[in-house]
Amino acid sequence: MNELEKQLEVEKERLERSKAPEELGERLRQALEQTPSRRKNKMPKWVAGVAALLFLFIVSYNYNALAYYGNKLLGYDELMTETLAQLNEQGSGQPIEKKITLLDGTELYLDGLLTDENQSILYYTVKNPNGISEESYFDSLHGLWTKAHATNGTYSVNEAGTEIKGIQAFEAVNPFTKELTLEYRNNENAEQGKITFPYNPKQAMQTELKQPIRKKVHVDQGNIRFDSITATPSRTTIKGKVNVDNFDRIQLGGSGIHLLANGKPVDMTGSSSKSAIFGSSIELYYDRLPTDIEALEVVVDKFVGYESLNESILLSGENEQTETIHGQELIISKIEKTTEGIQLKIATEQNILLDGVSIKSKGKSIPLHTTLRADLVDYGNEEPYNERVLLFKSDELPDTLMIEGMHYAKSYGKHIQIISK
Repeated sequence: MNELEKQLEVEKERLERSKAPEELGERLRQALEQTPSRRKNKMPKWVAGVAALLFLFIVSYNYNALAYYGNKLLGYDELMTETLAQLNEQGSGQPIEKKITLLDGTELYLDGLLTDENQSILYYTVKNPNGISEESYFDSLHGLWTKAHATNGTYSVNEAGTEIKGIQAFEAVNPFTKELTLEYRNNENAEQGKITFPYNPKQAMQTELKQPIRKKVHVDQGNIRFDSITATPSRTTIKGKVNVDNFDRIQLGGSGIHLLANGKPVDMTGSSSKSAIFGSSIELYYDRLPTDIEALEVVVDKFVGYESLNESILLSGENEQTETIHGQELIISKIEKTTEGIQLKIATEQNILLDGVSIKSKGKSIPLHTTLRADLVDYGNEEPYNERVLLFKSDELPDTLMIEGMHYAKSYGKHIQIISK
């Protein structure tokens, strides 16, 4: 089998996997019914075969022109969330159909764009028969009063490593812009460029709910202020501000804040925060809200807390020992003397950070100098523990470990009503 035949066979298999919209089959059926019957002319089988292969080649060559077919995007089923799949079935979004060729011969196709007040979602394809680099990045979308930074994305690569299908999310674009410019980087930043394409703001999806919240929840070392909620077809966003001293001491962030619609949780899809002098701005992202809402509330289930301990733990020496502090397990697995000082290996759950740690040797207290490293280690629990190696500037093995307090994921269970029955 020569190279052309191989390529035609690949394209034939890909077309067989593609599913045309139902309305296309109906239109073809009606057209055939209206066509008068004609006398059949016999055609040699070899002519029909060549014609079929030629048709496959032509369709393959114009593959991305068919990315939008019957107002629906094709080829992104595996990447779409349930919400995005539903919006695609409804024909939401707008085609771009823009293509450029990069310096290494890679072809970049911008297939479609989905926009609303919360975000912009770009559907794209990358092709290169010689193999593709997965090091392509999209920085931002620019336009009139618009600088929408890239936020999150996902993609898949075919088995041959010659094609990428991807979905990249950006911040929302301004509703008055009529043209957008995408900034991209490729091949480990060796190539940078821009692609400009028309944008129709009339095809943006409408906001379904937008209202202020303006309520606070107090936590151990500060407060969380919830400012507003904006619900669109692609996402629900809650904006607020966190003025909490130990907000970034553990990695919990806002993942313990839930949104309930009609008493049922709305899936959380992510969050972001930006530090400032007077606290951090925070955005919490959830899935699309149900159509009929009778009750809507925010629940601060878990958030970073602080507990004063002032614990003293007698060290057993070289043997591993397990302690329970404020209901939390602490594993001291190793104590050793090195040329740098005393190293102490301690493991806890991931959302725990010990505070004010020191050791005592012969009545002398030595404060923590630094944390050398932290690793996730399997200790036979449901989730890996965070194992830290602590360094103390001392040449004497300690007999006591002292802990002033700990930052941890604390249960608060506080509710804020947004819509009530």
